[in-house]
Amino acid sequence: LSSAVSRAKMGLDILQAAALPKAAEPIVLPVPSGAVKVLPRWADEDEVSKWRLKYRLHDGASDPDQNEGGPPWVELELRHFTRELPLSGLAFGQLHHFKVAIETPDGWSDWSSAVRCEPPAPTPPGKCAAVYAKVLDGSSCLVRWTKPLDFAVATPNSQITRYRILVCWPPQHHQQPEDCYREIVLDEDTDSYTVSDLVSLTDYYFQVGAENIAGWGDYSDPSPVVNVVPPVPITLNQPTLRRATHHSVVIQWQHPPVSDVHVESFRFRYTSSTDWSHDVEEIKNVAANLSQYVIEGLRPGQIYIFQVRALNRFGMGIWSESSIPIRTLDGSAPSKIWDLQAPYIYKSFIRLTWRPVEENGYSATSHLLRFAHMPDMDGAVELTPVVFREGDNDACDIRHLRKFKYYFQVAAINKMGMAEWSEPCVVDMTAPPPSIQDTTAKPAALKDA
Repeated sequence: LSSAVSRAKMGLDILQAAALPKAAEPIVLPVPSGAVKVLPRWADEDEVSKWRLKYRLHDGASDPDQNEGGPPWVELELRHFTRELPLSGLAFGQLHHFKVAIETPDGWSDWSSAVRCEPPAPTPPGKCAAVYAKVLDGSSCLVRWTKPLDFAVATPNSQITRYRILVCWPPQHHQQPEDCYREIVLDEDTDSYTVSDLVSLTDYYFQVGAENIAGWGDYSDPSPVVNVVPPVPITLNQPTLRRATHHSVVIQWQHPPVSDVHVESFRFRYTSSTDWSHDVEEIKNVAANLSQYVIEGLRPGQIYIFQVRALNRFGMGIWSESSIPIRTLDGSAPSKIWDLQAPYIYKSFIRLTWRPVEENGYSATSHLLRFAHMPDMDGAVELTPVVFREGDNDACDIRHLRKFKYYFQVAAINKMGMAEWSEPCVVDMTAPPPSIQDTTAKPAALKDA
């Protein structure tokens, strides 16, 4: 065929075109299940633009290379770039005949000789994978698996129709090994099932098998062993932490799944060690309706890890995995004092009050007070006042003042240093205060002075 085309292009004198020969026999490969793969054959110089395939079921009597008689042919036409054609849904276990023809610049070739092929019968599914069991409560487990992914279930006539779960356990109470299993058949295509009626404190493992039109496949590998324990709360997920300060952190956690046995409380424990060998503190009786809690009493600049567990009337769950480590804020000098004022002024005595400082990790050990007669605090005199708590504020008394205008500032001190001076509080002792006539309003400490 190619040589005839070449001679025509070269302008040779051809009186009569030769008949086009048959196309080469295709390669037909059996494919599971009830399918074949057809690969036509031609040379690149044939300049094929299209090709046709026809196939039919062998009836055992007619000659497939003759055009007369026999079952009807199914015919398909494809472009030249389709060099591999899968055919599925064929009657498996029965002989079929396949022919091809190709179109070249000279026209269509004759049909090739018939090639015989028998589509293979479906095979049972392969093994299910990743079988995993999760304990739900004191008598049931949720079993999950991954469906088989192979040729046996990839064709339409071989889809999975049923699953079966094999539940096994070691012999107990004089049981015979052949009695220590239970089989559950599922009449649906699914990937999970809740197995119930399990016995507490018994080791169980699960295997899953699938069925299609060809029958049951092999059981999967056994799942990891699970033990249905008494219905104490399950092990919780590791807690999460946020908003760390110098002495506290907010812990959050997930509640266990809802069950008939209600959670009564939660517990936390935390440590600054990496292996829980020392410096371990535990917090008990955290309300069951909470999902976050502020843990206080931490040390500044320390790295902590936390765990959580739940309690019900049957007992305590296992401690969760440790949280991601969190570091409390490093300690520093106290914050600047705000709202410094003199609410009580009487003759030569006054009382200064201010909001308590933010200690920034370490308790304030003392305060420092200074006063001057000028706003720039030039020539200020410093002294250590006696500070006490008055309501929600800190306070100190100052006595023996003279008839001058005073500018007062206060700063707190802890082990990390001294805070910034507060804004000045101005007290004019030259002007009589509004309360000078009302001695009953004077605080007891000033009355006694």
